[in-house]
Amino acid sequence: VSVFEIIKNGSVIIVVALIVVAAFLISNTIRITIFSRKREIDIMRLVGASNINIKIPFFFEGLFLGILGSVLPILATIYGYTALYNKFDNGKLFGAWITLVEPTPLIYQVSILLLIIGAVVGIIGSVGAVKKHLKI
Repeated sequence: VSVFEIIKNGSVIIVVALIVVAAFLISNTIRITIFSRKREIDIMRLVGASNINIKIPFFFEGLFLGILGSVLPILATIYGYTALYNKFDNGKLFGAWITLVEPTPLIYQVSILLLIIGAVVGIIGSVGAVKKHLKI
């Protein structure tokens, strides 16, 4: 039981670190996009676009990048967990006393959670980049 507790705590630390790295990468991608579209942003300002109209495309880009980044973990969860469950005689890891949860409801719940986390991380990364690098 203590080994499982150590593995759980280590996994939480790794997941948090990966979320921070993903937000940083999305933030850098949005920052590069802001710098490459500097001329278009200046033209939008000259024709009277509001600040929110300039920011919205970057928020959606961050959202899209977050959702796109969550597709691979969702596929790995669906196919990997199902294969693991089927390989171990319907989830019996170490005999009958440690079993896996049935994949049918679990993989869908985890997939939705991964999609939401990806979208939130994408938005957080883009909000940070827009606030810092888009002087509005």
